[in-house]
Amino acid sequence: MSASSRGQVDLSLLERRTPSIDVVIPCYNYARYLAACVQSALDQPGVRMRVLIIDDCSSDNTPEVGRQLAEADSRVEFRRHAVNMRHIATYNEGLLEWASSDYCVLLSADDLLVPSSLSRAAALMEAHPDVGLVYGSALFFSDDQPVAAPQQPAAPGYQLIDSARFLEYSCSHGNPVPTPTAVVRTHLQKSLGGYKPSLPHTGDMEMWMRFASHGPVGVIDGVQALYRWHGNNMSTGHYTGRAFKDRRERITACESFFATHGSRFSQANAWLRDQRRRIADESLWWAGESFEKNDIEGMRECLAFAKEVQPGLMSSAPWWKLMAKRIVGHAVLDAIHPALNRLRGIPAPNTAQKAEGMQGVLAGTRTGWWPEAV
Repeated sequence: MSASSRGQVDLSLLERRTPSIDVVIPCYNYARYLAACVQSALDQPGVRMRVLIIDDCSSDNTPEVGRQLAEADSRVEFRRHAVNMRHIATYNEGLLEWASSDYCVLLSADDLLVPSSLSRAAALMEAHPDVGLVYGSALFFSDDQPVAAPQQPAAPGYQLIDSARFLEYSCSHGNPVPTPTAVVRTHLQKSLGGYKPSLPHTGDMEMWMRFASHGPVGVIDGVQALYRWHGNNMSTGHYTGRAFKDRRERITACESFFATHGSRFSQANAWLRDQRRRIADESLWWAGESFEKNDIEGMRECLAFAKEVQPGLMSSAPWWKLMAKRIVGHAVLDAIHPALNRLRGIPAPNTAQKAEGMQGVLAGTRTGWWPEAV
């Protein structure tokens, strides 16, 4: 198969056979979101639906809400853990032990499916038996915003991405798949295994790479789910702490995958080298941003991480440019920057406008990789 083949989703395939889908909904203290999440699954047309709610020993009223939803609709089933098993074990319980339909999807209790998303994914896989994973884009929304399902064509476009292209992108850019949009073949999920406990932040990416190694990945050109943005997510302007852990895990995930499957892909070592270079360059950029904000400790952490990931970066021009700034000092640079900006015709920044512009930066934006034509 070529690197990418294209077409339009044919929903008429579902008139010949109605596939079954299990929607696994892990829930921990998200009772306030659970009913809307479940309803977004039950409203899906064209497929036989089963909703599997797993309450991971919540301390809120999730048990009451979950049982009420199960009593109200025979398609909904509910179970509760006696002790908290954490997210990875809960995910794997639902996907590997409980799911049994043709296809399955993992949907967090605070997210939503958009209308007909599952029929689109199922129709694509019905048409292409070699495709084990289908995803689309997800639209961010915030708690204080009304949710409106986007207008989409009845027969959206799709692409089939071959293994090598998907794996290369995963190494160079990170996870291309928004989890609430990912629909997989249940039998293949059980064969490939679930989330790895050793990768609590990047287990989904590594798992999608396993699916991609099995066959082409289907990508739907449209919004398939709504991603709730709480406001307490990791800040996009803060690169320390968990962000370092995520990127270390991204490297570990890819190296772990290729340790098992690398012999099948001659480009694996080049992809892994490119991944380390990109992550080190990113960390060096954040070091510069931290310096500009006079966050010297943050800058040191970013530099240490860049050096850890790519020791050769210390001989690069951007590294020495930042070293020169450190020697000159922040006070001197702060004094000369306004004069330099005036000479260049750059207006002084409006701090209030900048802060106002950052509000809702994610809400209304889409995530998920739609590959450009090659």
